[in-house]
Amino acid sequence: MDPFKVLTEVVKAQSFTKAAENLYTSQPSISRDIKRLETQYDVKIFEFRHAQLTLTNDGKKLFQYALQRAHLEEALWHDLKMKPNTISGEITIGSSFTYGEYRLSQHLTDLAERYPELYIHVHLDNSESMIQNIKNNIIDLGIIEKEIHDHMIHSTRIAKDEMVLIHKKTKSVLTDTCFIRERGSGTRVYQEIGLSQLQLHPNLVEINNTSLIKHMVHSGNGFAIVSKTTLTPYDFEKLDVQPLNIERYFYLLTHKNKYIDTNLKILIENLKKDY
Repeated sequence: MDPFKVLTEVVKAQSFTKAAENLYTSQPSISRDIKRLETQYDVKIFEFRHAQLTLTNDGKKLFQYALQRAHLEEALWHDLKMKPNTISGEITIGSSFTYGEYRLSQHLTDLAERYPELYIHVHLDNSESMIQNIKNNIIDLGIIEKEIHDHMIHSTRIAKDEMVLIHKKTKSVLTDTCFIRERGSGTRVYQEIGLSQLQLHPNLVEINNTSLIKHMVHSGNGFAIVSKTTLTPYDFEKLDVQPLNIERYFYLLTHKNKYIDTNLKILIENLKKDY
């Protein structure tokens, strides 16, 4: 088996055993292929840190080469075999919760109507997970809620947003409890900026779901700082919504070595329509 394909699968699966299952081979075979690469280039590819399989610096270089080679092969296959102007196949998108739950659905509906043979798989997670999934080539593109600077990732703005403070209208004074997203969430960064701007030091209750945060505020259990994108007409009717003059953007991420084929170009152009 191609040892570079094996290396890519091990990095994706974060396990020799799981990679063997995905490639329909044995774990010793996977180990032999990795050993072949290590012997050929006289390097150590993996090491264990805190019981987690991690690439060494040399391993990262080999992995980047494996990705580049896979993308070149993908481009060659596309040029030789795909019918001209045919939009079909599979794409995997990773999105942060806010964009995925409140903005992405309209784009997916539009694309499904125009390109019925294009199948788009969506995974929702926080921004830090999206960044790692892009680096490991687990997803084709990602959407997060904060700007990043990473030599492995290309980032571009696709939509504008703003943060607002919400509390129940019957509560004239803010309670001592603020519902806030978990660490690693792109929204959390801006929530902390908002609290600092308001000079508030409430008790923080972490919840990894914005819909549940809004439900807690509707129940009068506390207040929150959320994306205006997440608010519905019902929210505006029942909640006091105060602008905070905190703007933010949603960013589209792709690996810098990612081959952008026609399918991805169409998807990217559709996502950029909001900006």
